Amino acid sequence: MIRRQHLLAVFAVSILMLVVLYLRGRESPIPLPTVLPSATSAGMTVSPVTALGNGRWIRSFRTADGTIYLRGRLHSRDGGQTIEPQTAVDVEDINASPERAILARSSFFYALDGPAEMERPGVYRVRGWRAAGDLQRLTPETVRLEVPEGPRRSRQPGEWFGLYVYRTILEMPDGSWLLTMYGNFDGDTLPPSDRSSQAEVKYMMRSFVLTSHDKGRSWRYLSTIAAPKPGNGVGEGFVEPALTRLADGRLLCILRTGHFYPLYASWSSDGGKTWTAPVETGLDRGCDPCLLTLADGRVALSWGQRFPVMGSSRQPEKDFSLFKYPGEGFLNVALSNDGGATWTNTRIARRTGSCYSVIFEVEPNVLFFQVDQWVWRVAIKPGKAGTNSI
Repeated sequence: MIRRQHLLAVFAVSILMLVVLYLRGRESPIPLPTVLPSATSAGMTVSPVTALGNGRWIRSFRTADGTIYLRGRLHSRDGGQTIEPQTAVDVEDINASPERAILARSSFFYALDGPAEMERPGVYRVRGWRAAGDLQRLTPETVRLEVPEGPRRSRQPGEWFGLYVYRTILEMPDGSWLLTMYGNFDGDTLPPSDRSSQAEVKYMMRSFVLTSHDKGRSWRYLSTIAAPKPGNGVGEGFVEPALTRLADGRLLCILRTGHFYPLYASWSSDGGKTWTAPVETGLDRGCDPCLLTLADGRVALSWGQRFPVMGSSRQPEKDFSLFKYPGEGFLNVALSNDGGATWTNTRIARRTGSCYSVIFEVEPNVLFFQVDQWVWRVAIKPGKAGTNSI
C-alpha cells in the first residue's frame, strides 16, 4: 500500500509539472528569438526554438550520461529534442545564475557557486555541491580558495567587486583540476574606461585560474590569464573567462572585455602556468563566451552581442536603448579549425534576451543551445581541425 501511494504521489507531481510547463508556454508574453537566414546560408540547420518559461540569466549543465538538466526541474535525455519535468534531483540553485562552474563525470558530480566571500585576506570561501554521478544525495559543502593577492575587503551590497567563479572546471591529464575565475586583486584599482563599464564593475577586473589536487576540496591560485593595464583599450578588464583544452593539448581561454568591446583570446602551452598576452579575436561587442572542443578537434564558441551596432559607433551607450527585454541582441556561433587563431562566425538568432548561452555537443556536429528560457539545436557542417575549410 505504501509503495502504491508513493507511485501515485510521484505521478500526481509529474502531471502537475506538465501542466505548469504548458501554462508557462501559453502565458509567456515574451516573443521567441528569431532564427536568422545567415545560419542557413552558413550550412547550418536550426531546430524550432522552444520556450520553457523558466527564467532569465540562468544556466544548464550536462552529466556524463548525456542528460541535460535545466532550471525549473526540467531535463532532456535525448540531446534537447524533448524537454520533460523531473523530480529526482534538485539542482535549482546550481542553475540559477551564470556565476557557476560544474564538472560532471560518470562517478561524481561537482559544482561551485559564483561569488567568493572573504574569510580573511588571501583566503576566500564559496558554496559547493558534490554527489555521485547519478546526482543522488547532492551534498552541499564549503570550499576554500587561496588567492594570496586577492582583495582585502568584502564587497558592499550591490557592488560588483571581489572574486567570482565562472564557467569552467577542467580535469587535466595529470588528475589535477583547473578552475576559471575573474575579479579584483588587491592591486587592481584601474577605473572602468566608459559609462557602460562603470555601470558593470567598480574597478577593471582580471581573469585567472586556480588549481586543485584534492578533487575540488581546496583550491590554490595558479596564474593570471589576463589583467588590465592602463591604456589597453578594454572596458571592464578581462572577465567571464571560458576555457577549453585543444586537441593538441594547449589551453585556450576566451574573455569578455565589455559590452562595447571585442572578445579576447589567450593560450597556455604548460597546463595553465603561463599565458600568452591576450589578443583580439575579431569577434566584437561580445559577452559570455561558452567554449568547447568538438569531437572532430575544431573549437566551437557561442557568444552574445546584447547591444549590436545600430546607433553611433562614437557614442555606443546610445545603443542601450535597444535593450528592452528581449532586446535586439544576437546570439552567435563561431567555429575555429586552428585552435582559436581565426574564427568563422555566424549570427544564428536575434532578440535573445540576456545573450548568456550554454552549448553542448550532443551528437557529432550537433550543438544544443540554451539562453534564458529558450532552447534549440544547431547542426553544423562537418569539418576537421587543421584544414582550410570550416
